[in-house]
Amino acid sequence: MSYNSFRDRLARSLDSKYVAYSLLFVMAILTRFMVFGNPFIFADEEFYMLVGGRMLHGELPYVDIWDRKPIGIFLLYELFHLFGPYRIWAYQAIALLSAWATSILCMKVARLIAPVGGALCAGCLYLVWIANSQGCGGQTPIFYNLLVVWAILLVARFMAGQARLTLFQTGAGVMLLFGIALQLKTSVVFEGIYVGLFLMGLTYRRGGTLKQVMGHTIIWCGLALVPTLAVMLFYALDGHFQEWWFANTVSIFLKKPIPAASLHQWLHNVYWCLVMLGILLGTTVLRFLFRKQTAHCQPLSLFLGGWAWTAFAGFALFNTFTKHYSLPLYPAFFITAAPLWASPFSRLWLVLLLVWGGIRTYDTEKKINRASDLSTLRQAVSRLSSPVGCVFNYDTPDILLDSVPYCHLTRFPFSAHLSTDTERNALGIDPVQETEAILAQKPLYILLSADDTEHDMSINRDTYAVLTRELKQHYEMIYEHPPRYAFSGFIIYRRIR
Repeated sequence: MSYNSFRDRLARSLDSKYVAYSLLFVMAILTRFMVFGNPFIFADEEFYMLVGGRMLHGELPYVDIWDRKPIGIFLLYELFHLFGPYRIWAYQAIALLSAWATSILCMKVARLIAPVGGALCAGCLYLVWIANSQGCGGQTPIFYNLLVVWAILLVARFMAGQARLTLFQTGAGVMLLFGIALQLKTSVVFEGIYVGLFLMGLTYRRGGTLKQVMGHTIIWCGLALVPTLAVMLFYALDGHFQEWWFANTVSIFLKKPIPAASLHQWLHNVYWCLVMLGILLGTTVLRFLFRKQTAHCQPLSLFLGGWAWTAFAGFALFNTFTKHYSLPLYPAFFITAAPLWASPFSRLWLVLLLVWGGIRTYDTEKKINRASDLSTLRQAVSRLSSPVGCVFNYDTPDILLDSVPYCHLTRFPFSAHLSTDTERNALGIDPVQETEAILAQKPLYILLSADDTEHDMSINRDTYAVLTRELKQHYEMIYEHPPRYAFSGFIIYRRIR
């Protein structure tokens, strides 16, 4: 069999959705199995799990337990919490399925502008890079990226002439998907606005009058707002509109800029921003040099390229260049890069990204497991249960608080609220007074980071001073898990007088 014949047969096999879906499922498992079951993957999802558990006990987000995330992510984790002692495995299994489904949709969109190998590579790149960017667990983009790429696929299929829906119906479905995504993470609004403006322009170019364009736009915007308005109405009827409004719209503007905890972290954040910019610029330059690859679908290719740059603009606007903030970028980045597979030279760029991403994923997940694992949680729970008592978590992993009997000491149990300077003016309360009120309840245990907190530039010095004074007077250290890699470790203090 000649090489060309073999290549053609391989391409036909990959074009079979069952073969491609299976390969992507294997890739999804390979990029996550090392940390599957580890409860300490990332702080955010640990807190989502805590809130989900409290919701099962009747507590209401923004009222009884405070955060500014949209309620959708908490509802999702409330579902995961129904699995009881198996909830860690449940949320990670569903996150894996969501990542897999998103990679399939990435492949489908990419296939409209790229050969089958490039489309499959786009799906693989998505799975590899989310896993090495703190997305190997259940961060919010792992779930809402699925909705965003689904919306993009609807637009792409319409532009490619493969849609059964009219442009108005396509826009309605797209905006409803973005509306649901908004109740998982509000930052998706930038991509939603871009796609909405594109649909308006497309309507006009397809012969729509200004009246039709405005009419369609009003309906599309209304559909995008339906999920948010439904949540707002619920809180208003329950008498808690003010709490919902402050948490979801006001508090974000009261946050102080997030300082890097150290020079090393600042340099790492700059490096990561340059990595993201480098991937996008490299792809853009190569796509321009090899623009004949997409000459047959230029309008669709330009739309997807604009999406990639819009996603990056949203990432850069917040000036927080930590890894997990890059998770929403990868669908657009790698779908846009997929046509480069058509040329042996430009294909090297995709291979480089895949190999580099794979090495980073292996190294990242190896460090997560070396720093902490399920046995770490069991040891901590054992110490916090001898005897059982109220626990105040100042700045340690929130999964610790979710794993022991809960005492409602405060509305602000998230480890990054009372302990960080950036939230000082954004909580609607005085953090020092709140910390003093918690300590006045004499919790039996206090959890404190084992990292070098005193020299952490992001710490709230005032609440930390109140806490350390109380620890010196009334508590003793009974257990310490040392910091390793990015895991800050934790110290358990028990009240003695």
